[in-house]
Amino acid sequence: MGIGFNKIGGVNQVYKVNKVEAKKSVNEAASVSSKKDQVQISKEAMDFQTVLKSVKQLNNLPDIREEVINPIKEKMDNGTYKVDSKSIAEKILLGGFNKKI
Repeated sequence: MGIGFNKIGGVNQVYKVNKVEAKKSVNEAASVSSKKDQVQISKEAMDFQTVLKSVKQLNNLPDIREEVINPIKEKMDNGTYKVDSKSIAEKILLGGFNKKI
C-alpha cells in the first residue's frame, strides 16, 4: 500500500501545480483586459472623411437647375430670348485674362 499512497501524493501535487498555473492565467487575463483600447485618427483621415461627406452632398445635387433653365427655354420657344453678343464677348475676354494658368 505504500506505493499506492506515493502515487496519490504525486497526483495531489499535480493538482496543486495546475491550480497555481490556472490562477496565474486568470490573473494575467484580468490584467490584460483592464487595459483600455485607444484609437487615434490622423488629421489626413479626418480631412479625407470631410471630403467624402462633401462629395456625397454634391452627388445629391441635381445636374440641371430647372428653375434657371425653364424661363430661358420658355423665352427661346417664344422667340423672345435675345442674346447681346457684345456683352458676351466682353465677358469672355475679361474672364480669360483673370484666370491663372
